[in-house]
Amino acid sequence: MRFVIRTAAVPLAVALAVVAACAGSLPRPAYVAQTTEALAPVPYPPPPARVEIVPPEPRPGAVWIDGEWVWQGRLYAWRRGRWVMPPASTRFAPWTTVRGEDGTVYFAGGAWRDARNQPVPDPPALAVAQSNAGAIIDVEGHEEVTGHTVRESQGAGSASQNADGGDGNTQPAPSGDAGEARD
Repeated sequence: MRFVIRTAAVPLAVALAVVAACAGSLPRPAYVAQTTEALAPVPYPPPPARVEIVPPEPRPGAVWIDGEWVWQGRLYAWRRGRWVMPPASTRFAPWTTVRGEDGTVYFAGGAWRDARNQPVPDPPALAVAQSNAGAIIDVEGHEEVTGHTVRESQGAGSASQNADGGDGNTQPAPSGDAGEARD
């Protein structure tokens, strides 16, 4: 009986360690809601998020921005999560989708905003998440067609760190308004 208790205790200890490790929170930027002007009509909402492996915090003061889908004219492309130094006096407006009264879906990609709520350029990524570039399966079990993984610009000569998570198909990160179409 003692052997059985020890055997059962090992998985329990491992499960508790995993929960404790995941219980920590990542440093986040100050948030602000998206503006109505940032919303652009899209034909359908984004797919479910990709699972990402968050790299260690690269330096004190860095904040984590979760990965997100960005609309690129015909398809959504995955923009991986990243560590950045928040620009001074800014807040981050996370991506969102809204459905209008007439059923139209509106999308706004994540954007940094200044004190006047005007968009500012994205800061360079200090470190980027690893994500699987495999198929996205919807709740009904069908594969969703998506675009490429967006290649993140990183600071000071670190462009060689732009691994795309495995598919080799990347596109530059959108700049300015996240509703901009890119092919």
